[in-house]
Amino acid sequence: MNVYIATSHDPFYNLAVENWLFREMLTDEPILYLWQNAPSVIIGRAQNPWRECNIDALNNDNIPIVRRQSGGGTVYHDLGNLNYTIMAKSQDYDKKANLALIVNTLKSCGINAHASERNDILVTHEHIDYKISGSAFRETKDKSFHHGTLLINADTSKLYHYLHHNIDESLTTKGVHSKRSSVINLAAINPKISAQTIRDCFLNQFNHNITYIPEHMENKQVTDEENTLRTWQWRFGKTLPFSRSFVFEDNDITLEIKNGQIVAFATDSDKYNHFKTYLQSRNPIYSKQSFDLLDKESLDFTAQEQALLTHLYQNTADVMGE
Repeated sequence: MNVYIATSHDPFYNLAVENWLFREMLTDEPILYLWQNAPSVIIGRAQNPWRECNIDALNNDNIPIVRRQSGGGTVYHDLGNLNYTIMAKSQDYDKKANLALIVNTLKSCGINAHASERNDILVTHEHIDYKISGSAFRETKDKSFHHGTLLINADTSKLYHYLHHNIDESLTTKGVHSKRSSVINLAAINPKISAQTIRDCFLNQFNHNITYIPEHMENKQVTDEENTLRTWQWRFGKTLPFSRSFVFEDNDITLEIKNGQIVAFATDSDKYNHFKTYLQSRNPIYSKQSFDLLDKESLDFTAQEQALLTHLYQNTADVMGE
């Protein structure tokens, strides 16, 4: 197995490197990629950031939302995590073997971990099973990868603060919803455990063919991929169509959002016809700032329409595009 270790903590760059390694598959042997990110929230390819994330809190703390290429749920990353990716050609790819590799590595560090039927990695602490890593996958016709995030000494208060554990029921989406689990840091079980400890346990198993990825690569494919991952169009615009339905002043209101933009407005009242026409002619981004701009541009809105604009402004996250 060939091991690649990231020296950067930039989540966009590290995911771009992961995608490049997967696309090129520089060797016929399986690849293990180890990486750590600065504080960030990583959502699955088919997820809805408005549903999964506390966007306002992330904006306030300057924490990026990053959409990855694989499926699965939302995770919080910081330097208290160690992320792993196992890549292989189809004939050498085995999910159960991948899980066994991670579990056996943890056992070599003195951690009695085990895999669940849902492909999570668990530890039992005080007779309770806790999740220390989930799994997400990407598969093509000739190769696949399996990656996950090991909770070692992550700031779990930030995890709960940045991820939505009280779901906004006004949002309806066909995207993948994260499944909530009880989690624990490995350092809470054994304070001597660190990300470096776990990484060394991996390297002790695969102490040959180790490559360190520089913080910046002169590689156009990686640069182009990183630039794409940073765009509003990828992070928010790639969200599957969804709707937001709510009651305002005894009127049913529904907004339809596609590619991150409002494409339809429905109501059972005729109080908002001017607003409806104006909104659907602009197809603005579903963002607090859009409603603020509409308010400033539209002095001829009725009092009811202005009140609705204010409500939308107060109850929408700011995810304005670049």
